[in-house]
Amino acid sequence: MPVILAIPFLVMIAVLRGMTVALPIFHGSDELVYHYPTILRFSRELPFPDLHSYRAAQTPLYQLLMAYAGKVVGYELWRLRLLQVLISYLLALAVFALLSRRLGMARSQALALTLLFVISPYVFGQSFRLGTDNLALLFSILAIERFERFRECDRLGPFLTGCALVAGAMLTRQSAAFLVPLAVLYALRPGARVTRAGRATAVAGVALSVLPVGLLFLNWHGLVPVGGDPGSCGLCSASGSGGGLTLGGLEVQTMELTLASIGIYGTVLFAPQWIPRLRADLAAGDGGGRLRAVASRPLIAALGGAVFLLLFPAKPTPEPAGVVWKVASHLPVIAGSSLLFWVLVPLSCAVLLLRIERAPRPWLVAVVAGCFLIAAIAIRYPWQKYVDPFSLLILLLTIGPNELRARWQLAGAAVLAVSFLAYTADYSSHKSTPRPRIASVRTTTSTRGLLNQHLSAARSRRTDERRGEIGNRV
Repeated sequence: MPVILAIPFLVMIAVLRGMTVALPIFHGSDELVYHYPTILRFSRELPFPDLHSYRAAQTPLYQLLMAYAGKVVGYELWRLRLLQVLISYLLALAVFALLSRRLGMARSQALALTLLFVISPYVFGQSFRLGTDNLALLFSILAIERFERFRECDRLGPFLTGCALVAGAMLTRQSAAFLVPLAVLYALRPGARVTRAGRATAVAGVALSVLPVGLLFLNWHGLVPVGGDPGSCGLCSASGSGGGLTLGGLEVQTMELTLASIGIYGTVLFAPQWIPRLRADLAAGDGGGRLRAVASRPLIAALGGAVFLLLFPAKPTPEPAGVVWKVASHLPVIAGSSLLFWVLVPLSCAVLLLRIERAPRPWLVAVVAGCFLIAAIAIRYPWQKYVDPFSLLILLLTIGPNELRARWQLAGAAVLAVSFLAYTADYSSHKSTPRPRIASVRTTTSTRGLLNQHLSAARSRRTDERRGEIGNRV
């Protein structure tokens, strides 16, 4: 299985000529604008870089790890990209372990769903450019797996390991803070066979996981390092660039975008097993009573989603990004929200309810989905890249060992897989990223000159990217 999971990465390494060619992705210019310059700076200041002021807006663990690893493998951009591929491969292994060990899936079933997750646009694309997303995802998934192990055995070891992984996730990206309330819920879970002293230790572990990033925030007097760009920080206060409906700086649209993504993925993924059941209920011949009994709760959930959308319309900000927003912009607007959101948000509420009822571990799905959805309103930019991987992960957590095993049941997963690959190919074919000529950190004068040239071009590309991922190509 590890060999099979490596195939997509090995194919892309070959396609990208040993990572010497950049794969165009959304905000791929961040590699040269923020991450690579920060890694090079840290490399010159090792073993103890100055974490008070640097260019990247994210917390510094990713850049630190790359700076230290570069001492071994070198600082050529293609070498660091290969390390990024390794991180993404470890992410694939972590997803596979979560699905097979904790959810009890068969190896072939877990493999198919892991591959689906890996090739999703905002995981796969990030695997081949320097960026913090996949490392934060890796820490997050490992933390969830350890918390579930704690729930199985009620031993503190797995829980405290999960807390350490939470700290790692937040030191990689500030937005991973949704894991903190998740950890608290696991620590205080009713019915756990844990003593009072054990619960106190668990809560202390959660508090300690917050301490490192809290000290950084105190040192920075904010959420980004001095010199970092608050405009690339999704959690920072809007500095004239936020828009749409806000609640004290909170963006309800980001939660609604998450729900919309869940609605799309859930409907396509589970349609092959829902359609036969719907036909059976319609053919039951009991006057529709069976169908009404089955559909009553999902309909109530969908109504709740519609009311939520009525209260908080899904208005795009000046910088919406993602296929959902682009498609929504071409459809009629009703009561402040696009018709697409009127379909997807209520649908996602019904899908979530049905899947939680069917999930082998309802607690897991409920707390992960609840914590992420609530935390999503703190993300100022309702960009699909911020929520897409977790939307798909939440749905994968609902799948039982006896689901999506037959070929016909995997038809929805196949449709999603083809769509993901088509999206990546289409985006790459309409964007161009020059082949970098940055050689090594040791040639400081020439490196800085070349880097400055690429930075100017990258900043210009990033401005264009903020206008949307696919422009007018929908």
